[in-house]
Amino acid sequence: MTGRTQLSGRGLLCAKAISCLVFAVLAFAAASCGSGGTPSSPSPTPVAPSPSPTPVPTPPPVRVVTITPSGVSPAVLVTSVGTRVTFVNNDVIPHDVLGGPDPSTPGCPEMDSVGFLTPGQSRQTATLEKAGTCEYHDHSFHSPLFNGRILIQ
Repeated sequence: MTGRTQLSGRGLLCAKAISCLVFAVLAFAAASCGSGGTPSSPSPTPVAPSPSPTPVPTPPPVRVVTITPSGVSPAVLVTSVGTRVTFVNNDVIPHDVLGGPDPSTPGCPEMDSVGFLTPGQSRQTATLEKAGTCEYHDHSFHSPLFNGRILIQ
């Protein structure tokens, strides 16, 4: 019986040693994977977000004055600084659009770039760069129906 007890004692001692060894290995593995230890591989470098694309400015709305046998339409047009106005001759006769309320009172030189329009032709004013009122007239056909104004805000 003594041999058996000694064998059991040795087996028990061996089992305790193996248990201690397994515990030590697990404790070491847990410590090296934990948050407090040094990481085994470097952390990825954060990538800076790419900049947003620069928005493309929206072109100003198209402003149009139409010339017909019954006159200009609209007779008063509201637009903003920095825009141009397109004049379209839908009449059967030519028209000569110039700045100012009448031929004897020139003004608003931006209108002079429209000039002479044959039937079906169109042309833009120069850029309207200052806020105010820009009057125009038909230099070829003197009638209040062909006078108008552009309010620039």
